[in-house]
Amino acid sequence: MVTLRTTSNEILTDSDARRGGVVATVRLGEPVARQSQRSARPQVGGGRQVELRTAVEIEAIQAAAIVARIAVDAALRCAVVGASPASLASIASGIIAAERAESLVQNLESDAGLKNQPAFPAACCIAVNDRLIHAVPSDEPLCDGDVVTVDVAVRLGGWCADVADCVVVGRGASRSHSMVSGCNEMLEVALATMAPGVRWSQVAKKMQDVAEARSLGLVTGYAGHGIGRALHEAPIAPCGIEADFVERGDFTLLPDMVLSVEPTVVARPDGIRSVDADGFAIGCRLVACSDGWTMRTESGAAGCSVERTVVITRSGCEILDAMFDGARSSINRSSKL
Repeated sequence: MVTLRTTSNEILTDSDARRGGVVATVRLGEPVARQSQRSARPQVGGGRQVELRTAVEIEAIQAAAIVARIAVDAALRCAVVGASPASLASIASGIIAAERAESLVQNLESDAGLKNQPAFPAACCIAVNDRLIHAVPSDEPLCDGDVVTVDVAVRLGGWCADVADCVVVGRGASRSHSMVSGCNEMLEVALATMAPGVRWSQVAKKMQDVAEARSLGLVTGYAGHGIGRALHEAPIAPCGIEADFVERGDFTLLPDMVLSVEPTVVARPDGIRSVDADGFAIGCRLVACSDGWTMRTESGAAGCSVERTVVITRSGCEILDAMFDGARSSINRSSKL
């Protein structure tokens, strides 16, 4: 999950002979049809680059994504009453090592510039209830009804992938199950909408509508992102409509873009709005924990997230971390999920 905001008004790309990259020019904040008379050459200062991946590169990202998926699934299978988040992280770490991949968060240094802040101590983030973002796995045993999200980011052969899923431990309350179901519904709606020519704001609006209908709060300031050689690449892809994004960050989906799609939600009482009068997401307030990494909800409400590494195809999108008889799961715009 990327936390950076786009400050430039443009995303510009050019071919990269060393990687075999494909030229694509995407101007933030305006539809692609208005770009025809603009230069496709990078400009000095401020521009961010989006790569369109080759088939070989997409296959390499898929290999990393499948490792992340296996690690997430293995950890979540062990998310039972009495298990600790730290033990789940150890399971994920073992799988990452066995597959000869590299965790992208283990020993990561903070970019906050704080003195004496420790590096991230685990191979993955494991969020429990209100400890929602960049959560350091704790030794506290899980209880019936806890909501657990396992988020794994790996590099394999120089290519990165990011995958997350969530479960309710034990039987749990219907409200918790509804939140997890709503978060997954947001992802499904996003995947059904994603296709060449679609603006990301359209995708984000679909997710936001589900959150509003389900009485789920949205986490703003954190978002999905491009992914490839680095974990966090352009563009930024939020799960709701934010004013700053609409003004300067919106972009058009193109074939061979690879993105992390990551709805993140918080349970809210019925009747509490998730969207303001202008149609923008009302972000749930987060506060930092003493470990220097974990962000928890200020209200104490539980939250969760799901994340997929996805490539845009000529007709829709494909989930690169999906495994079905060894093949990728293809989703077209016309598909019913």
